[in-house]
Amino acid sequence: MKIIFKIILFFTIIVFIITCGIYVRFDVENTEKIFEDRYSVSVLDNNGKIIGVYLNKDEQWHLKSADEIPEKLKRAVMVFEDKNFYSHKGVDFSAVVRAVKDNIFEKRRTGASTITMQAVKMAQPKERNYFNKYLEIVHAFKLEKYYKKDEILKMYLNNAPYGGNIVGYKTASYMYFRKSPKELTWSEAALLAVLPNSPGLMNVEKNREKLIEKRNFLLKKLYEKNFINERQYRISLKEPVPDKRYSFPVLAPHLARRLVNENKDKKIIKSTIDSEIQKKTEKAVKDYSEFLKLSGINNAAVLIINNKNYEVTAYAGSQDFYDFENNGQVDGITAKRSPGSLLKPFLYAKVIDEGIAAPQSKIPDIPLYFSNFSPQNANKKYYGMVEMRDALIKSLNIPFVELLKDYGEDKFFYFLKDILNFEDRNPERYGLSLILGTKEFTMEEIGILYSGLANYGNFKNLKYTEESTEEERQLLTKGASYLTLTTMRELERPGMEKFYREKNPVSWKTGTSHGRRDGWAAGITPEWTVVVWTGNFTGEGNPNLTGVYTGGNLLFNILKILPKTEKDFIIPSDLEKIEVDKETGYRLKYDVPYKEIFYPKDAKPLKASPYYKKIFVNKNGEEIDSRDESFNEREEKYILVYPLEIVNYFVRENLDVSNIFSEKTAEKTIKFIYPKNNLKIIVPKDFDGEKSLIVKIANIKNQELYWYVNKEYAGKSRKKERSFNFKKGKYEITVVSESGETAKINFQVAEK
Repeated sequence: MKIIFKIILFFTIIVFIITCGIYVRFDVENTEKIFEDRYSVSVLDNNGKIIGVYLNKDEQWHLKSADEIPEKLKRAVMVFEDKNFYSHKGVDFSAVVRAVKDNIFEKRRTGASTITMQAVKMAQPKERNYFNKYLEIVHAFKLEKYYKKDEILKMYLNNAPYGGNIVGYKTASYMYFRKSPKELTWSEAALLAVLPNSPGLMNVEKNREKLIEKRNFLLKKLYEKNFINERQYRISLKEPVPDKRYSFPVLAPHLARRLVNENKDKKIIKSTIDSEIQKKTEKAVKDYSEFLKLSGINNAAVLIINNKNYEVTAYAGSQDFYDFENNGQVDGITAKRSPGSLLKPFLYAKVIDEGIAAPQSKIPDIPLYFSNFSPQNANKKYYGMVEMRDALIKSLNIPFVELLKDYGEDKFFYFLKDILNFEDRNPERYGLSLILGTKEFTMEEIGILYSGLANYGNFKNLKYTEESTEEERQLLTKGASYLTLTTMRELERPGMEKFYREKNPVSWKTGTSHGRRDGWAAGITPEWTVVVWTGNFTGEGNPNLTGVYTGGNLLFNILKILPKTEKDFIIPSDLEKIEVDKETGYRLKYDVPYKEIFYPKDAKPLKASPYYKKIFVNKNGEEIDSRDESFNEREEKYILVYPLEIVNYFVRENLDVSNIFSEKTAEKTIKFIYPKNNLKIIVPKDFDGEKSLIVKIANIKNQELYWYVNKEYAGKSRKKERSFNFKKGKYEITVVSESGETAKINFQVAEK
């Protein structure tokens, strides 16, 4: 007996040591991490609804649920799988005894695995034998030490098999019933409770009766235990079981794909997308794109931003993700494109803040040369002197190039870089053409700019997920932002939209890139910023492509589907009234007629008009100088004297110059327009193969001009343009008028 006792004791000690070793070696803390690697990635909308799911590495649909387990499902699982779950410590010994009895004496195979043991088995699947069952028991004890009961239950339900490649109760709920787990009926909850026990039963072609039988068996148990009443029981029995599996909803697929790539460590990504607005946006883009395709414009994209929190509410990266023929899977929101004129509102606001001009200040809109750069307006027209606000409303190129020259192209480039943090560090690459769209931007970057303007100059990166946190930066005054927004409201709308300007105010701007490759429109209301792009992902231009019509029409279609709460932007407190001269709209400095305008308190003081000059007049109001007898009785007067380039344009267009030019006070009446002094020129060949340079000069009094090239006489002419065939080299041109006035320039002709 002693020997037998010692043998038993020995083996007991061995078993104890092995058990302790197994217990210690089981990495219980890493259990959740094991499961984490198996989950599918799911992307949710701002209310937690699924908008995209991706197969896991095992080609399974396996969703993780972070929500509380619905009470119906919890009750059903407890009754069917482990009625003592909340009382045992991982192993239900009464169930073990019953299973042994059934297996040995009843010759009937029954299980004794608790939910905890099944969770262990799911984490570490092994061959089914007694030793592995023993391991499950030991590990179950340790699992219970580290996790709460509801955590273990969620672990089990999140990883239970539900037939085919469907894993997890949340996956099954969506794929069998097209609803979230919290919406399950008692019948559906009972079905999900019995399926992990026999997942092979879920087959649309066979085992239907057996599946219904198991579900009904559980429903009866729930009724007997008073979890459901008789009426609920009867109704539940009549509910059909699903006869097919459904696909997951697919919304904002371009964004979902992007978020998955940017969040490799996350299995559940909650986005800022509003599903209802996203659905309407996708439909609007798809419908409008069918119309555009008739004109050879195959692609379109839309980005919608909630201005209150900078969250992206809708993201349509193309006209249709599944339009494979027209590259629908390309994400147009992240593609870099020329923005055309979309940057003009931001230069407009910066010019106000710098005191360079006010909305009512006049800017030249005439043919101008900036070194080798000679911009033109899109409509090929010129308007002489225009108010800055009209230049923005008409989207005139020349005034904005002039404004960028005054503000500084480097300063404007780095203002944009400060907001967008792009990698480009070379403003010289673009020069003054920056304002016309030579630097490419993404729709996202345009969205950041315009949503910042909507927030009165407070800029912030866009939010795509709830976790995103970005600092806001005030880079424009509120007053300049508001003045810009009110000017943008005056842009003429396309089609019938022009009749709704007062009823539905929208601050908007369009952009058409060179070669008509891109048609943009960006619209702002107090609640929303909408950015629209139309074009071809292939980069192919199209004569029908314009920001106003192709982009603008889609913009206003989108704005119609968005909810509205506020009528218009609120006037900020930092605007005050200042006096400006009535003729040119700059700060009042001289004794001339004036008017009052709104201007930001926090902006730099508005500069005085550069177009006024002091003259002396006699008692009859006639201009005099020191040679006049009545000079001692002179009076001071300020008159408009525009630069010679502007006067020259007025003369050329047969416009009256009497109120903008004075021969007595003018320092010059002739001036070279092009080339500019000290310019290096590459002269193009004409149709005859000759290198012909057109020299342009202002000749206000239409005098006979005597021309000299490198000090050699080159003829006389009253014309304001002359053509010369210059070879490579340095040149000096001198012009002498018949009244003795001279003008001179030096330039260099180079070869490519």
